[in-house]
Amino acid sequence: MAEAINSANSARPTGPVASAKPAWRIWLSTARPVTLSAAVSPILVGTALAGYQGAFGGRDAGLHWALFAITLLAGVLLQVGVNYFNEYFDYRYGLDTAESLGSSTVIFRGEMTAAQVFGCGVGAFAFATLLGIILIILVGPAIILFGLAALAIGYFYSARPFKLASRGLGDVMVYLAMGFLMVWGAYYVQLRQWSWAAFAASVPVGLLVTAILNMNNLRDYQDDLAVDKRTLPVRFGLTFGRWYHAVLVYGAYLTTTAFVLARLLPWPALLVWLTFPLAFANVRAVLTAQDRKPYIVNMPRTARLHLLFGVALALGLLIATLARI
Repeated sequence: MAEAINSANSARPTGPVASAKPAWRIWLSTARPVTLSAAVSPILVGTALAGYQGAFGGRDAGLHWALFAITLLAGVLLQVGVNYFNEYFDYRYGLDTAESLGSSTVIFRGEMTAAQVFGCGVGAFAFATLLGIILIILVGPAIILFGLAALAIGYFYSARPFKLASRGLGDVMVYLAMGFLMVWGAYYVQLRQWSWAAFAASVPVGLLVTAILNMNNLRDYQDDLAVDKRTLPVRFGLTFGRWYHAVLVYGAYLTTTAFVLARLLPWPALLVWLTFPLAFANVRAVLTAQDRKPYIVNMPRTARLHLLFGVALALGLLIATLARI
C-alpha cells in the first residue's frame, strides 16, 4: 500500500496547468459552495432563538444585526477553510486519487498547486480569526473559547496528528462544531448568556449537519475503504451507515418535537415538519440504494434539507417572537 501511495505521489503534478475555467471559478469550486449552507443554518437558528428569548424575557427585543453579519461571515469562512484543508491533507496523505468523488481533484488536474490549496485554507482561517477578534472586542473574551475550539476542530479534522475524520471521529466533531458551538455561539453574541434552549435548538441542527457528513462517507465508502480511512461506514459497514443516516435525519424531527413538549422550544418550532417530505424521500433513497448513485444525488439534497430545516426552525422562532408565545 505504501509503495502504491509513494508511486502515486511521484506522479502528481507539481505546478498549475492551463485550464479553460477562469481561476476564480476553480478556487470557488474547491471551496465546495454546496456545503457552505452547513454554516448558515446553525447561525440563523441561534440568532433567531436569541431574538425570541430576548423579546420574551424583556431584555432586548432587537437583534444586533452587525454582530449577526460578522458571525455569519466568520462561520462561512471557517467552513471554506475546512474544505480547503480537507482537500489538501487528503491529497498529501494519499487518501484521494484523481478519480475520488469526494475531492474536487484540482491538484491532480494541475489547476491548483497543493501550496495554493493550503494557502487558501490558511487565508480563510485568517479572515475568520480577524472577524473573531472583532467579536471579542464587541462581545467579550468568552468568544475566544468558541473561536479556538472551532479552529482546532476545523484544522485537525483532516490534519495530523489527530486526523479526526480518518479515525472515525469526524461525526462527533462536526456535530459539536457545526451544531452545538455554532448555534450557541450565534446565540451568545446576541445575549451573552447560556441557555438550555440554545442547547435544545443545536441538537436537531447538529444531527442534520452530521447527516451531510454521513452521506459524504456513504458516497466515498469504496475509496475510504481502499486507503483505510476509518469513517463510521468503513468501521461498521454500509448497512450501518444507511440506518445511521435514517436515525440522524428522523432524529432531527423527533428531538425538535421532544424539546417543544418539554417547553424548551416554542410550539411554532414544529414548523420544521413542513420539510419532512424531503427528509422522507432522502432516507428512502438511501435505504433502498443499490449502488453509489443515490448517495451522489443525495449529497446536495441532504445539504439543502439541512438549510431548509434551519430556515423553518428560525422562521418558527420568529413567529413565536412576533406573537410573544
